Amino acid sequence: MHAALLSRRELLAAGLPAMLSAVFAVDNDDNGKPPARLGVPLYQEPLPFDWDALEPYMDGKTLRTHFEGYHARHLRDLQKTLDEVELAVSDVVSLMPCIRSLPQPSKTRQSLLQLSLAASAPERRGPQLLPEDVQNRIRVCGGAHLNHTAFWRFLTPPDKSPMGPMGKAAKAIEDEFGTIQEFKDAFTEAAVNHDGPGWAWLVYRPDGKLVITTTRNEDNPLMKDFVAWQDHGRAILLLDLWDHSYQARYKNNRRKYVDAWWNVVNWTFVSKAHAIAKNVYGH
Repeated sequence: MHAALLSRRELLAAGLPAMLSAVFAVDNDDNGKPPARLGVPLYQEPLPFDWDALEPYMDGKTLRTHFEGYHARHLRDLQKTLDEVELAVSDVVSLMPCIRSLPQPSKTRQSLLQLSLAASAPERRGPQLLPEDVQNRIRVCGGAHLNHTAFWRFLTPPDKSPMGPMGKAAKAIEDEFGTIQEFKDAFTEAAVNHDGPGWAWLVYRPDGKLVITTTRNEDNPLMKDFVAWQDHGRAILLLDLWDHSYQARYKNNRRKYVDAWWNVVNWTFVSKAHAIAKNVYGH
């Protein structure tokens, strides 16, 4: 990566407030402390469990191919895209809400001819935006990296997590959906009935409401430019619906995959994600 930095004006124009750089908490939501924040770095975090640790619900071969193949490829493509435009990024979360308004960074190396042409060109109002093809690659590759990073965080071996949500997260889910089982049923139906590749989400909206939604391809609820306002917010649970996540074991039976996935949900992390979302939105 080149060390090109955005100017203060460019940062403001791009809408990259620091509060958007954190999606998840690392403190318990019931211990009285403000939750610490954790963004999505421009590298793959090592999985905190062995490849076969999610058996029999997710097989190790598929998990390894998913992590080292699909996720890693999207990350390389994202790094290449950002490098091409000399855009320095430490947290991928900061890109998601403003993909269509990201400014073109000032070039650190320009030829004399380029400088001369720039000096004689009519003055433009506002920052020059990234080319549309770059925006689209950030949408796909950046979305894929963020989504997969979050997906791994919400997984855990079946004997390492409670069997359901806890504390304030559990109460919020019950208040919104009735019972935990009713929530699971609604989430399962949304995931099973989603058409094509994508993701299923439990989202904490800025107004404090929890909603279940799905997105196509690599979009996520942080992408204000591409998701409906009622689905915008921060994920406190998500599931990969791309067929490479489950076809080796479950063939085309997505429902069987979703039913198995409930056994490896990291409910401790759901509570932490809920805490950070509440903190970000001041609730």
